Amino acid sequence: MKLNKQNGMTLVELMVAAALGLIIVSFITNIMISSSRTALHSEGLAQAQENGRFILSWLQGNVRSAGLPYPNNATQERIQPFAEPCSSNVLPPADNADCSFNSDSSDVSDRLAVQRTFINDSDLGNDSTKRDCSGTEITTIADGQIITDVYWVTTNANDSSGYSNQLMCVTYHNNKKVSGEQSIANGIDGMQVLYGVKSSADAEYRSNVNRFVSLSDLGSNIDWSTIGAVRIAILTRSFNEQASSQNQRSYILLDAAPVTFDDSVSRHIQSTTIFLPNE
Repeated sequence: MKLNKQNGMTLVELMVAAALGLIIVSFITNIMISSSRTALHSEGLAQAQENGRFILSWLQGNVRSAGLPYPNNATQERIQPFAEPCSSNVLPPADNADCSFNSDSSDVSDRLAVQRTFINDSDLGNDSTKRDCSGTEITTIADGQIITDVYWVTTNANDSSGYSNQLMCVTYHNNKKVSGEQSIANGIDGMQVLYGVKSSADAEYRSNVNRFVSLSDLGSNIDWSTIGAVRIAILTRSFNEQASSQNQRSYILLDAAPVTFDDSVSRHIQSTTIFLPNE
């Protein structure tokens, strides 16, 4: 059967043209879907990276004050920069949780406990010493007292959005919190910390670190004067649950066991090394 030539194409030609049209439409549709997925993945990865940069920048500015009464002032007498290891499994912000905690588990993060001397001196220009880790002014502690800023990660496996996975902080004095705990950032799935050890011959040069070890590797009687730096690694995530393809992926933060996810969330590992100021 043929269509009238005077009226246009034959039936075969019409079917071929329709098939070609469907192929072209399918090809264009696949390109658009692929481009949309690529853009979504890039946006999710960029979100995780930006979140990681903010967190590490925050931690770097605060950790450099470890052991000092004045931020970045190496002329002041140094105290022990980090709190002793935890002797019990008390979680912040409960009392007696102002301690350093090490975990090699894939689903539990390390806890960083930065010690500093409280100074309420309006002549400093930068009054960060008289504030807790959340920025709230401290009014109940006398000058010269040791306070501890504790940083830890909370996660909620039942919340796939990532908003419950937070970097938290709280400041302690005499084993009790000075004020309420504060969320620093959302979208963090893990944090691990290693401590930089220098040889006894380099005691006066805090930047001459020759190895990084976990808190448990330092032993029970830690010589904190040999600690010249900390290395922090974090795993951040996007808040878009469909920013990546659905497959199983594993991540390793420093010396911790691998942590595995099988969702569609983009994640990114970032790390930084923070050298403590010289004596």
